[in-house]
Amino acid sequence: MDKKTVQETLKTTFNENYKDQEWINLADFGLKLKANGLDYKSLGFLKLIDLIKTHSDIIEHRYDNSHKLPIALIRLRSKPSETEKKKIIRSSPKSALTDWAYLGNYQTTIKKLKELALEETWHYKDFNPEYPYPILVNYLHYTYYKLSQEKNKILFSDNFAAFNTGLVDKRYEPIFALFIKTEDFTQSWKLFDFCIAGEGPAGKNLIRYFEKKPSRAHYFDNISDMLYDTRASEPEMDIKHIILDNVSRLPKSFIYENKPSGFEIKNPEILSYQERNEYLLKLSEAIEADTKTYRNMTNRFKDALQLAIKRVEWNFKTAIPMYFPTQNKITLLLPLALVDDEVVDIALVVEKTKSGNYLGHTILPLAWAYSNARLVARPDSDWLVASEIEVPIETDED
Repeated sequence: MDKKTVQETLKTTFNENYKDQEWINLADFGLKLKANGLDYKSLGFLKLIDLIKTHSDIIEHRYDNSHKLPIALIRLRSKPSETEKKKIIRSSPKSALTDWAYLGNYQTTIKKLKELALEETWHYKDFNPEYPYPILVNYLHYTYYKLSQEKNKILFSDNFAAFNTGLVDKRYEPIFALFIKTEDFTQSWKLFDFCIAGEGPAGKNLIRYFEKKPSRAHYFDNISDMLYDTRASEPEMDIKHIILDNVSRLPKSFIYENKPSGFEIKNPEILSYQERNEYLLKLSEAIEADTKTYRNMTNRFKDALQLAIKRVEWNFKTAIPMYFPTQNKITLLLPLALVDDEVVDIALVVEKTKSGNYLGHTILPLAWAYSNARLVARPDSDWLVASEIEVPIETDED
């Protein structure tokens, strides 16, 4: 589908469904858009907002931050200015790749890469045929973003561009992504194919047009950054941010065990997007207002952290290095068992400071933790195992 057809479909969807509305909910618009035959994933976009951004000359977007979780809103521009038409999109880490290149049908593209790469589990506990390899999708996007932040990691020659995916095939030969210049899509580049150097049409073009093969992303300079120093004092945690600002990430069983007085606990999974945002905000406020509950939660986090440090002392592999794309830095993950000491519920992100002490910045659902850790290396862990991880309601970290 060419750009003109896409824009006509976008406008038609607006005009048919939202004549008397200005700003509309992006999620609702996506359902109407799909009913009109436009599937953003088939156009090579990971998220609907990525498609919207590439058509900023006719659609503008903003976020409603009055809720605990921001809501994306969009509207048609009445008269696009020349400035807007020429505006350069400032890509987020997760959308940078699809802003830069057209990847074709998402399922076909990711499946091709998965089949070429060394065998690995690229999905979580519940396999979803419609979105089969979420770990690999995140890996490819954030790897591209990391490479884009480094000098001479994405190479260009004549009408081709290429980068090293960081993956290998069963012979441990590096897998490269080769792109070709195009004027048929909103993006300037189109995926030609994933390849092994010298093999197949893409592999031969890689050797034919590039003097040097692209290098892998670089994540650390010192091996000590990859290990937790147990000689340091116990990490200090930003408890307010961890508990109150990230209440949506707390395990449901943990919340049930520490219910604020007089507060009605609900199942967020059965609530609408708007209802869930309002519910989580009220839950956070109720926890903060109930001193006993807030103190109990805090103490349980501290107990769980002490147990995590003991696990690290017993096995240094317990602390897992992780790349934080939005902050472009390496941190470490520690397992927190908040309800049952034998079951890890959440991951604590810790950073080593200049003083040698550690700070516990935030918590991540295990799915997010695995996805970020996989960028550096496949986790060799007894607590962060992809096939045992359940995916939370919200799977987007941006």
